[in-house]
Amino acid sequence: MSSWKAYDVERTRLLRKFADNVIRLRAQKDGGQKPKYSQEDLAHDSGLHRTEIGKLERAETEPGLLTVMRVADGLGVTPNDLVADLPVPKLRKPPPGTPRN
Repeated sequence: MSSWKAYDVERTRLLRKFADNVIRLRAQKDGGQKPKYSQEDLAHDSGLHRTEIGKLERAETEPGLLTVMRVADGLGVTPNDLVADLPVPKLRKPPPGTPRN
């Protein structure tokens, strides 16, 4: 497996786990009440755009530190709760010029 492929696989796995944590914590926040605590509610409470929350929950974007902190604040949890059970990445992004075979 190429270094890029291995990096992409690991990155995707980490982003999916982060996304699962956001989804789980958002579902817990509503406490089974109706209406549910929506992506739009989280966006409002965290000061982010609704589409950014959607991208995070679909593992389509890699959040920066400030985004992690804002989402945690919006959910009323700590940043540690958002990264719970995420393994420490083993691979680094391949250097520029490395072919993407």
